[in-house]
Formats: sequence, structure tokens, C-alpha cells
Amino acid sequence: MKSNALTSSILIDNFRHSIKGRVKTFEVDRQNIVHNVIYMYWLEDARVEYVRSLGIEIKPSTFIDSYIFVVAKTEVNYLASALFDQTYTVYTRIPSIGITSFTFEQVIQLEQDATTLLVASSVLVQLDPKSKEPTPISKQFRDMVASYETQSTVIGV
Repeated sequence: MKSNALTSSILIDNFRHSIKGRVKTFEVDRQNIVHNVIYMYWLEDARVEYVRSLGIEIKPSTFIDSYIFVVAKTEVNYLASALFDQTYTVYTRIPSIGITSFTFEQVIQLEQDATTLLVASSVLVQLDPKSKEPTPISKQFRDMVASYETQSTVIGV
């Protein structure tokens, strides 16, 4: 697959956060490769763990009452396939924060040979708990991200 703006600027050294996983039987199709929708679950899991690593307590109500982040856009470039029982790492970072939204960059690589499976970029919007309308990202959240992202500069903090 050809390199583009989304894949060419990604350096794993810029990612402080990562989680590891192993491909499960129910995540593969009849060809023994991971179904493309499964990667979206892995990306979401990594985003939640990233927020936890900022020091935010994750409870059933966290993303309902306190931090209402909704995915507004996700762009995924699939580069290779994972197979049953392979281990992988999901790298996650926030490179920029706007007024009411922020961007996650994510990369999934195989553990055994660092093959990049995909590169993704997601824009999340923070909503007001009552009105459900976009609301400015708090200074507290900006500061937590800036403090956590020591490997790279975060635009907008």
C-alpha cells in the first residue's frame, strides 16, 4: 500500500501509550484473518486505556456524566492483516486539541516483527452533558494531555 500523509508522518517513538493484545478465535473470519471491524474495537479499547493513563477514573458513568467524548470521524488505512493467535500492540497518542475536539493517532503493529497493520486517526468531540452540544475542551483535560505527552508536542495546549 502506498504511503500517504496519514502513514508517512507516524513515528512509533512519538507514542508514549500502548496496550498489547492477542488475536482471539472469534476475531478472525473464515480466511483466518482479523475482520476489519475488530480493529475498531481494539482502537476504542486503546483510547479508553489512554484516558485512564491520564489519571481519569474509568467508571460506568465516566463517559456519560463527566467526559462525553463522541467519535466524529475515523480514518483507517489498513496495511496488513493479523492472524489468529498473533500478538499485537496498539500505540495511541493525542497530537492536537482544538476548541471542542481533539485527535487521536493510533498505530497497530504485530509484536513478532513490528509489521504495521494499520494507521488510524480519529477526531473526538466533547459534548455538554445536558445539552449534548459541543462544548470546549477543559483546561484540566488539556493540561493532563500535555503533561502525559512528553514524547511529542501537542498542538492546542
